Amino acid sequence: MPILQIGQTSIPYTVRYSKRTKNQRIIVTPEAVEVVAPPDTPSEKITAFLDSKRRWLFNAVEDCRPKHPPEITQRYVSGAKVMYRGRRLMLQVESADVEQVMITCKSRFYIQVPHHLTTDEQQNAIEQALIAWKRDRILQDIQHFARVYARKLGVKPVDIKLSEQKRIWGSCGQDKIIRINWQLIDAPVAVLEYVVAHELVHLLHRHHGDAFWEALGTVMPDWRERKITLESWEADWLPS
Repeated sequence: MPILQIGQTSIPYTVRYSKRTKNQRIIVTPEAVEVVAPPDTPSEKITAFLDSKRRWLFNAVEDCRPKHPPEITQRYVSGAKVMYRGRRLMLQVESADVEQVMITCKSRFYIQVPHHLTTDEQQNAIEQALIAWKRDRILQDIQHFARVYARKLGVKPVDIKLSEQKRIWGSCGQDKIIRINWQLIDAPVAVLEYVVAHELVHLLHRHHGDAFWEALGTVMPDWRERKITLESWEADWLPS
């Protein structure tokens, strides 16, 4: 298979001759690069055509590359790591004389699992226990931040609830109920605090106009930096 070298990037390609085409063209997919040319097109002409399209071809190939590494199945074993508050914390897993999975966290996750569980049962039990543990912790955080910023803003939400809508981190309904995505437990604490304050401001301004951002700025002067951190975390850690 011929290869086009562009700097440090090697791009293999195939050539397909077609009676239906009058001019050369390039088809780029995530799987392959194909040059389609009229029959009897000299190889030198194909090479020259590719050379003239080097910049376009390089960009097209880059655009087709996956933006995130292939998702790796999470394993819940000693030495593995899980996200928590913007950090990847190591797991220390051990069988113990307990009736259910027990979790503590002090710079790493210490997890005790019942002796009688099989390997598959153990993995599922740890996963479910971690989800429940994280949901409990983030609800405590959200309620704390909500009390702080509700007092500063002079507002009173009807309730605070957890949600898990994909890529919707928070909402403030007409019913004055604040909903925060529990998966923000994996983001830096400053990000969670920003989202909570953001939604509480919507109790005053149900838009994103100047008045909204001015109100947010009065209680959180560094909201711009926190918003950028949220966007960066979202891009780095979440699948597209």
